[in-house]
Amino acid sequence: MGNMIKDVRKLPQELINQIAAGEVIERPASIVKELVDNSIDAGAKSIKIKLEEGGTKSIEIIDDGFGISKENLSKAFEAHTTSKIETFDDLNNVITMGFRGEALSTVVSVSRVKAVSKAKSAEFGYEISFDGITPQPIQKSPKDKGTSITVTDLFYNIPARKKFLKTPETEYRKILEILYPYFMLYNNIHWTVIKNGKESLNLTPVDSAFKLSKDRIQAVLKSDFISRMFEFSSEGNGMKIAGFAGHPKDNFEKTAHQYIFINNRPIWDFGIAKSIRNAYSRFIPQTQKIPFVISIQMPTNQVDVNVHPRKEEVRFENPFRVYSLVEEAVTTALSKVVRQENQINSPYFSPSTHFNSLKDSSAKSYQPQAMFGSSGESRDIRFDKKPKDFSIKQSLEFSREIIESKNEPSSQLNTDVRNTFQIFNKYIILETQDELIIVDQHAAAERINFEKLEASIENRNMDIQNMLVPIDITLSDSEKSYLRENRDFFESLGFRFTLSDSTIGITAIPAIFTNVNIEELFRSVWDLSSEERDISKSFENAKQNILATLACHGSIRKGQPVSPAEGNQLYGDLMKCKNPYSCPHGRPAVWKLKLSEIDTNFYRTY
Repeated sequence: MGNMIKDVRKLPQELINQIAAGEVIERPASIVKELVDNSIDAGAKSIKIKLEEGGTKSIEIIDDGFGISKENLSKAFEAHTTSKIETFDDLNNVITMGFRGEALSTVVSVSRVKAVSKAKSAEFGYEISFDGITPQPIQKSPKDKGTSITVTDLFYNIPARKKFLKTPETEYRKILEILYPYFMLYNNIHWTVIKNGKESLNLTPVDSAFKLSKDRIQAVLKSDFISRMFEFSSEGNGMKIAGFAGHPKDNFEKTAHQYIFINNRPIWDFGIAKSIRNAYSRFIPQTQKIPFVISIQMPTNQVDVNVHPRKEEVRFENPFRVYSLVEEAVTTALSKVVRQENQINSPYFSPSTHFNSLKDSSAKSYQPQAMFGSSGESRDIRFDKKPKDFSIKQSLEFSREIIESKNEPSSQLNTDVRNTFQIFNKYIILETQDELIIVDQHAAAERINFEKLEASIENRNMDIQNMLVPIDITLSDSEKSYLRENRDFFESLGFRFTLSDSTIGITAIPAIFTNVNIEELFRSVWDLSSEERDISKSFENAKQNILATLACHGSIRKGQPVSPAEGNQLYGDLMKCKNPYSCPHGRPAVWKLKLSEIDTNFYRTY
């Protein structure tokens, strides 16, 4: 049977569209993006997005653009039909958001669709419906102006794709992540988001179309670091660059807040992100990232936007020219920020910081760094945060190997201690009969707190401290959605809170966080990637990532004095842990130096 020669057949159009939909339509957010692109191309000044159950039940996009005529209404949903381009030369000079003529035809192949539109010159509005790729007869329909498209029952005819959809809250957050760039740059449009019949976002238009503003970015992202962002700009080689980048103190191991626009199109490009990161190479650790928003205007014939199925990536004719200009723009602006703050003794910098090398370098002609190499400059100005070189999973594996290599049980490790003292305000030294035990005080405290939090989830017996006055934290819609979906998880840890339109009110916290900045603690959870904190995808992995982040904030810090009694207590508590050898992020917590090793180094045999 397997050796039979089969005839070559042409696939039916519906199957062709469904295969194409596999590249273009991945989830409800993909549909929202394609329809919003069409609304923008139609010159809309108002776009309303209505969602039911995260778009899995229904999506409706309503705009006030120039509409679609009755004659073109059916054609618009056919494969490879578009009003954006006519010739190959047009493809090389695309300025519209959409241009392939694929989006609407793929949408109707995987969902049920109804469109109502009234062209500006038309007397009436018209409606067309699809249940599959075959259109129903066009009918008159009341419509003041513009177009509304309603999509329901996504993947109703492809069960294999439907089962991969996440919870409604997760899909809603994915839609917001798609929309945030549009909200920031297309600030001349009145944006409204309706979630399950209730307005969740309303952004009124401003006059400065396509001009990034810190106020608009703050209105969308609602994050504290935005107030400290600095503006940068540059112009040359036919390009104009403008944007905002984070203050060096606001460096993160991971950040979702990096946004790139090319000719007003939201895209992603690793080279641009790397160029911005290079500008900070003397100020932050190599592993850290910086939030930024950047818009680049350039001739359309110098960039190819037709290289990705969802138009999320581009290819530059001369990448080095683009990356060099970006890096130079950010470097110049950042240098000014650093010099100004040094002059006024900014609290963001260490009093011992010296800026001579920076001043010397600013007097020289700018030379961009190698794109994927490391700088050889001395880095005398630092905004370091704790790097995390191991994943939680690697930490557990590392610790398991250590534990299995030990012959003695862990209870025997806590031998009698003769002397205890602290060095460098971050390590605790314990002297026993035949070895020195060196403990990283922060890593040890992290491990202890991590296992306390983990046990509290299992036993639901965490000590809770009620707040006399609730702590209010401003949230973005995405953050609020995440807390709403995972309320049970946070309450199992001892957090109690109320959610309003734009804030969370913390009414109770776990007792171990009594002296912790609660807003910074929650912000650190947002800094985890969406994959790391996606409890619905992998509860165990997400739980460990979040607990590790929380444990870090409730722990003794480096630079904090520890008395001998406190050092003994810390070591004793550490030895009671299931895994006393590493912090939750994988760094070692304990290092032991045997007396015999010390003797060997001094050539002592007695």
